[in-house]
Amino acid sequence: MKRLLIAAILGLSLFIMGVHVGVSYFTDVALSKGNSISTGDFDIGISRDGSRFYDEHRLFSFEDMKPGESKRVEFYVKNRGDYEISKIYLVFNVTDLEDDISKAEKEVDTSPEVGELGKYLRIGGIFVELGGKSSEVPGVAEKSLRDINGTTLEIFRGKLPPGEKLKVVMILTLPEDVGNDCLTDRVVMNLTIVASQ
Repeated sequence: MKRLLIAAILGLSLFIMGVHVGVSYFTDVALSKGNSISTGDFDIGISRDGSRFYDEHRLFSFEDMKPGESKRVEFYVKNRGDYEISKIYLVFNVTDLEDDISKAEKEVDTSPEVGELGKYLRIGGIFVELGGKSSEVPGVAEKSLRDINGTTLEIFRGKLPPGEKLKVVMILTLPEDVGNDCLTDRVVMNLTIVASQ
Protein backbone atom coordinates (compact mmCIF):
# COMPACT_ATOMS: atom_id res chain seq x y z
CA MET A 1 0.00 0.00 0.00
CA LYS A 2 2.84 2.31 0.85
CA ARG A 3 4.37 1.55 -2.50
CA LEU A 4 1.18 2.33 -4.30
CA LEU A 5 0.83 5.63 -2.42
CA ILE A 6 4.42 6.65 -3.24
CA ALA A 7 3.93 5.75 -6.90
CA ALA A 8 0.69 7.76 -7.00
CA ILE A 9 2.32 10.79 -5.41
CA LEU A 10 5.26 10.53 -7.78
CA GLY A 11 2.98 10.19 -10.80
CA LEU A 12 0.88 13.15 -9.68
CA SER A 13 4.04 15.23 -9.17
CA LEU A 14 5.32 14.40 -12.65
CA PHE A 15 1.93 15.21 -14.13
CA ILE A 16 1.81 18.60 -12.37
CA MET A 17 5.38 19.38 -13.43
CA GLY A 18 4.59 18.43 -17.01
CA VAL A 19 1.61 20.72 -17.05
CA HIS A 20 3.64 23.51 -15.45
CA VAL A 21 6.47 23.15 -18.00
CA GLY A 22 4.04 23.20 -20.88
CA VAL A 23 2.40 26.45 -19.74
CA SER A 24 3.19 29.45 -21.93
CA TYR A 25 4.18 32.90 -20.66
CA PHE A 26 4.37 36.21 -22.52
CA THR A 27 7.90 37.01 -23.73
CA ASP A 28 9.59 39.97 -25.37
CA VAL A 29 13.06 40.74 -26.71
CA ALA A 30 15.02 44.01 -26.65
CA LEU A 31 18.05 44.44 -28.90
CA SER A 32 21.08 46.70 -28.39
CA LYS A 33 22.94 47.22 -31.66
CA GLY A 34 25.93 49.32 -32.69
CA ASN A 35 27.45 49.68 -29.25
CA SER A 36 30.88 51.23 -29.70
CA ILE A 37 34.08 51.83 -27.77
CA SER A 38 36.80 54.07 -29.18
CA THR A 39 39.90 55.91 -28.11
CA GLY A 40 40.63 59.61 -28.50
CA ASP A 41 43.63 61.22 -30.10
CA PHE A 42 46.95 61.91 -28.37
CA ASP A 43 48.55 64.76 -30.29
CA ILE A 44 50.94 67.65 -29.73
CA GLY A 45 52.02 70.49 -31.97
CA ILE A 46 54.85 73.03 -31.84
CA SER A 47 54.86 76.73 -32.69
CA ARG A 48 57.26 79.67 -32.58
CA ASP A 49 54.67 82.18 -31.39
CA GLY A 50 51.76 80.11 -30.08
CA SER A 51 49.36 80.95 -32.91
CA ARG A 52 49.68 78.13 -35.44
CA PHE A 53 50.91 74.65 -34.51
CA TYR A 54 52.76 72.07 -36.58
CA ASP A 55 53.97 68.48 -36.33
CA GLU A 56 57.34 69.55 -37.76
CA HIS A 57 58.63 73.11 -37.78
CA ARG A 58 61.94 74.99 -37.53
CA LEU A 59 61.77 76.93 -34.28
CA PHE A 60 64.89 79.11 -34.53
CA SER A 61 67.87 80.10 -36.64
CA PHE A 62 70.66 82.47 -35.62
CA GLU A 63 73.56 83.69 -37.73
CA ASP A 64 76.82 85.46 -36.96
CA MET A 65 76.72 84.92 -33.20
CA LYS A 66 79.62 86.59 -31.47
CA PRO A 67 81.48 85.85 -28.21
CA GLY A 68 79.59 87.02 -25.14
CA GLU A 69 76.24 87.02 -26.95
CA SER A 70 73.10 85.21 -25.74
CA LYS A 71 70.08 84.24 -27.80
CA ARG A 72 66.61 83.55 -26.46
CA VAL A 73 64.70 80.68 -28.06
CA GLU A 74 60.96 80.70 -27.39
CA PHE A 75 58.48 78.11 -28.55
CA TYR A 76 55.18 76.54 -27.55
CA VAL A 77 53.95 72.98 -27.19
CA LYS A 78 50.18 72.56 -27.49
CA ASN A 79 48.08 69.63 -26.37
CA ARG A 80 45.98 69.10 -29.52
CA GLY A 81 44.63 65.76 -28.34
CA ASP A 82 41.79 64.49 -26.17
CA TYR A 83 43.81 63.45 -23.12
CA GLU A 84 45.73 65.27 -20.43
CA ILE A 85 49.52 65.29 -20.86
CA SER A 86 51.55 64.63 -17.73
CA LYS A 87 55.15 64.69 -19.05
CA ILE A 88 57.04 66.43 -21.85
CA TYR A 89 60.62 65.63 -22.86
CA LEU A 90 63.18 67.25 -25.16
CA VAL A 91 65.56 64.97 -27.05
CA PHE A 92 68.63 66.81 -28.36
CA ASN A 93 70.41 65.81 -31.55
CA VAL A 94 73.34 68.17 -32.18
CA THR A 95 75.58 68.08 -35.25
CA ASP A 96 78.75 70.21 -35.51
CA LEU A 97 79.57 71.35 -39.03
CA GLU A 98 82.62 73.06 -40.45
CA ASP A 99 81.10 75.46 -42.99
CA ASP A 100 84.36 77.05 -44.05
CA ILE A 101 87.85 77.50 -42.67
CA SER A 102 88.93 81.10 -42.43
CA LYS A 103 92.57 82.16 -42.25
CA ALA A 104 92.27 82.92 -38.51
CA GLU A 105 90.63 79.58 -37.81
CA LYS A 106 93.11 77.60 -39.90
CA GLU A 107 95.97 78.66 -37.63
CA VAL A 108 94.39 77.08 -34.51
CA ASP A 109 91.90 74.45 -35.68
CA THR A 110 93.31 70.94 -35.26
CA SER A 111 90.21 69.19 -36.65
CA PRO A 112 89.24 71.04 -39.84
CA GLU A 113 86.73 68.37 -40.86
CA VAL A 114 84.54 68.79 -37.74
CA GLY A 115 83.11 71.99 -36.30
CA GLU A 116 83.76 73.04 -32.72
CA LEU A 117 80.84 75.40 -32.04
CA GLY A 118 78.81 72.78 -30.11
CA LYS A 119 81.70 72.45 -27.68
CA TYR A 120 81.41 76.16 -26.81
CA LEU A 121 77.71 77.01 -27.07
CA ARG A 122 76.15 76.82 -23.60
CA ILE A 123 72.61 76.50 -22.40
CA GLY A 124 72.04 79.40 -20.03
CA GLY A 125 68.85 77.73 -18.83
CA ILE A 126 65.58 76.19 -19.95
CA PHE A 127 62.34 77.54 -18.50
CA VAL A 128 58.74 76.41 -18.89
CA GLU A 129 55.64 78.49 -18.29
CA LEU A 130 52.06 77.34 -17.81
CA GLY A 131 49.16 79.32 -16.41
CA GLY A 132 51.37 82.29 -15.52
CA LYS A 133 53.77 80.16 -13.47
CA SER A 134 57.35 79.79 -14.66
CA SER A 135 59.93 77.26 -13.52
CA GLU A 136 63.49 76.39 -14.50
CA VAL A 137 64.34 72.93 -15.74
CA PRO A 138 67.02 71.59 -13.37
CA GLY A 139 70.38 70.17 -14.39
CA VAL A 140 71.01 71.85 -17.75
CA ALA A 141 72.29 75.34 -17.02
CA GLU A 142 75.83 75.90 -18.30
CA LYS A 143 76.04 72.60 -20.15
CA SER A 144 77.39 72.74 -23.69
CA LEU A 145 75.37 71.55 -26.66
CA ARG A 146 77.92 68.81 -27.12
CA ASP A 147 77.34 67.71 -23.49
CA ILE A 148 73.58 67.31 -24.00
CA ASN A 149 73.78 65.77 -27.47
CA GLY A 150 71.77 62.55 -27.55
CA THR A 151 70.20 63.11 -24.14
CA THR A 152 66.54 63.11 -23.21
CA LEU A 153 65.56 65.86 -20.80
CA GLU A 154 62.28 65.97 -18.88
CA ILE A 155 61.13 69.60 -19.12
CA PHE A 156 57.58 69.28 -17.78
CA ARG A 157 55.77 67.15 -15.23
CA GLY A 158 52.24 68.11 -14.27
CA LYS A 159 48.91 68.53 -16.04
CA LEU A 160 48.61 69.98 -19.53
CA PRO A 161 44.90 69.70 -20.39
CA PRO A 162 43.59 69.36 -23.95
CA GLY A 163 43.77 72.68 -25.79
CA GLU A 164 46.38 74.20 -23.45
CA LYS A 165 49.86 75.45 -24.42
CA LEU A 166 53.18 75.14 -22.60
CA LYS A 167 55.69 77.92 -23.27
CA VAL A 168 59.35 76.86 -23.41
CA VAL A 169 62.24 79.34 -23.22
CA MET A 170 65.83 78.25 -23.83
CA ILE A 171 68.79 80.61 -23.49
CA LEU A 172 71.83 79.88 -25.67
CA THR A 173 75.11 81.65 -24.86
CA LEU A 174 78.44 81.83 -26.64
CA PRO A 175 81.00 82.59 -23.91
CA GLU A 176 83.36 85.54 -24.28
CA ASP A 177 86.46 83.38 -24.04
CA VAL A 178 85.83 81.18 -27.10
CA GLY A 179 88.74 80.70 -29.44
CA ASN A 180 89.17 81.11 -33.18
CA ASP A 181 88.74 77.37 -33.72
CA CYS A 182 84.94 77.88 -33.87
CA LEU A 183 85.04 80.66 -36.50
CA THR A 184 82.74 79.96 -39.50
CA ASP A 185 81.40 76.84 -37.74
CA ARG A 186 77.74 75.92 -37.54
CA VAL A 187 75.60 73.77 -35.27
CA VAL A 188 72.45 72.03 -36.43
CA MET A 189 70.25 71.19 -33.46
CA ASN A 190 67.23 68.95 -33.95
CA LEU A 191 64.80 68.86 -31.05
CA THR A 192 62.36 66.03 -30.68
CA ILE A 193 59.52 66.91 -28.33
CA VAL A 194 57.94 63.86 -26.73
CA ALA A 195 54.74 63.96 -24.68
CA SER A 196 53.29 61.18 -22.56
CA GLN A 197 49.99 60.68 -20.80
